Amino acid sequence: MKLEKRFYVESNRLHYIEGNREFPLSDGRLNAADCVKAFAAGGSLPADLSRLLLLELPWTLVGCDESSYNEEFLASFRDFLKALEEKGGYAAIVPVADRQPAAGEGEDFIASFKHCARRIKDCASVVGFVVPAGVPGVEAAPFMEELSAKHGHYVFFSGDSSLLGNPELVGLPA
Repeated sequence: MKLEKRFYVESNRLHYIEGNREFPLSDGRLNAADCVKAFAAGGSLPADLSRLLLLELPWTLVGCDESSYNEEFLASFRDFLKALEEKGGYAAIVPVADRQPAAGEGEDFIASFKHCARRIKDCASVVGFVVPAGVPGVEAAPFMEELSAKHGHYVFFSGDSSLLGNPELVGLPA
């Protein structure tokens, strides 16, 4: 299923295509696991859906390699994102290296979040991903290329000022 692009980047800011207006980012980040758990327990979503939610997603929760992908969590995460979609909310996924990749595991980190992107590919609430910064063996360009390959509607975000010269990136609040 291919989703239509709903957002675009201009001057490192996120804009909603419909109405050609800027779309505000959240001032803080939410833990994706906590959001999924709260939703599963009672169906509650974050209160303020007028801003883009930044959902921190730990690598170990997604699964650190092909043999350990957490399909049960990813299915629940998809359910949460679909409910967010129904309420008109939007989110960006923030990959978190909750353990440092060993030498050569940078590709596994990228592959894990590419797998996550496949599992949530039909969630129109997902605007894109934050480019990981400071994760050994993970570079911005390969991360963006891998996730864009089948998800051309994604927007990428970064708080790394050295990357913000890229016109395809949205700057994050400090």
